[in-house]
Amino acid sequence: MSLELIHAELIRIREALEARPFASGAPAAKPAAPRSDEVPLPTEIIVDAGNVQVHFGKNKGVALSSLGDRSVAWYAQEPEPRIGNNGKPFPPRAEDVLLRNAARTLIHQKRGTIAGAAVPTAPVANIDEGDVSF
Repeated sequence: MSLELIHAELIRIREALEARPFASGAPAAKPAAPRSDEVPLPTEIIVDAGNVQVHFGKNKGVALSSLGDRSVAWYAQEPEPRIGNNGKPFPPRAEDVLLRNAARTLIHQKRGTIAGAAVPTAPVANIDEGDVSF
């Protein structure tokens, strides 16, 4: 068999595989995790979000304001649901919801994307238009 025939056969095999992407029984690829700039809005705005402490893992006891932006964005993401023996997801724990909303609040306050959030602005000077000389 010549190399040209082998090459042509490989091309046909590749085309056949691409036409049927999931026919091999291989599981579909998982969707990519959301990027940190795709942080959802909080379901409840937490007043002092920076002082909320992480309640698990290596940052246990650390306030969100002490963490880097990437860490805060990680805590703001929606986790995979925990599934019980009956196949139904467990309801989220109150401390998990508080941490997630605090992280989301902190991120969106920094971005200025929460309506009514206190965003520091420069003071506006009162100018008497009669005193302006042009």
